[in-house]
Amino acid sequence: MRILHALAQRPGRTGSGVFLQQLFKAGLEKGYEQAVLAGVPLEEKEPDIDNLDIKNFYPILFETAELPFPVVGMSDIMPYKSTKYSDIDETMYNMYEKEFKKVIKKAVEEFKPDVVISNHIWLLSTFIKDLYPNLKTLVLCHGTDLRQMELSKHLLPIVKEKIPKCDYLFALNSVQAQSIKNLYDVEDEQVITSGSGYNPQMFFPIKREKNKKVKITYVGKIANAKGLPHLINAIENTTNCEHLELNLIGKGSGDESKNIIESIKTKKADIKYLGALPQNELENQLRHSDIFILPSFYEGLPLVVIEALASGAKVIATDLPGLDDFLGDKIKELDAIRYISMPKLETVDTPYQNEIECFEKDITSKLDEVSNEILNDKEYKIDEVIKLLEDKTWLGLFNRLEKRF
Repeated sequence: MRILHALAQRPGRTGSGVFLQQLFKAGLEKGYEQAVLAGVPLEEKEPDIDNLDIKNFYPILFETAELPFPVVGMSDIMPYKSTKYSDIDETMYNMYEKEFKKVIKKAVEEFKPDVVISNHIWLLSTFIKDLYPNLKTLVLCHGTDLRQMELSKHLLPIVKEKIPKCDYLFALNSVQAQSIKNLYDVEDEQVITSGSGYNPQMFFPIKREKNKKVKITYVGKIANAKGLPHLINAIENTTNCEHLELNLIGKGSGDESKNIIESIKTKKADIKYLGALPQNELENQLRHSDIFILPSFYEGLPLVVIEALASGAKVIATDLPGLDDFLGDKIKELDAIRYISMPKLETVDTPYQNEIECFEKDITSKLDEVSNEILNDKEYKIDEVIKLLEDKTWLGLFNRLEKRF
């Protein structure tokens, strides 16, 4: 059995890139022959996938004569230089389709895959099925692809016409699965809720020493859509402000990211921007964090929430669609996670102005609540939390996909 993993953007740099590399590792563990197809800038045509030995790598090269623009990203703000799908005009699209189909043909004819695991319900998946209608194609939804339906409506007819030809569409949660069924003309049995995964060898709890401060960590893009300006405002108003330390990890691009980082300098709270960290440093950071916080307005099923829980941190997150359903009630009963009420949104990732004050107060309240538990040494049954996460590993996810090979 041969598996081709496909991703239209740079692997190893975003949530979907993590999916690709972790499923690749699971495939290696199970003895499959595998190849990777991905979009990369010309200067990075070697695979950027966590030092994995990928013998069969098929890059679609951007910033070349054939594709004279940066890699196109599924989010409008990527942790590297990128192009927005909403800015793709007819000429750019024609170049994009031509180059992707050229490399898809090369990969299929040389590697001869039995199944393709394609990331995102978007253009790349339609190109594969358009060229090879009989090649089994499993498509993973990451949430950002559903968001692009709103942001890039000129590309929607292409996607809506061809996506139903894919064999299976895998959703991160039941809410997302229903959205896919509502948006696309697909059979119920084509849409499967598969969830996400984590690596228990990388993310696990350690015996913790009492810190002088409660360590709070955010991991993700440095962008307004992640709720960061509101988190920075909210932590200033906590009762325990002097006992809190907030570390922001990740990258952004453009003025938006710069403005967020600059705003830290004017705050009295202990806030540090650590930039993007190598994987081993990120694992260590999560293991030494008391709280992980994600005040985002839009996500699929954030991998880092599961990784943070597995590392022993308590989590504060917006009540993102499907997250509570995926993690279950027992996680809440163990005080492992608190949900911030999602404000009413004007666009897919921007709240109405009159909702912001209440949103920030809710963040402040949750930070005070959880930090008080930690400062007062309230018992936390982390062993029970880890047991609840046992079926949410990458190997478990791979096994769920494998049933459809």
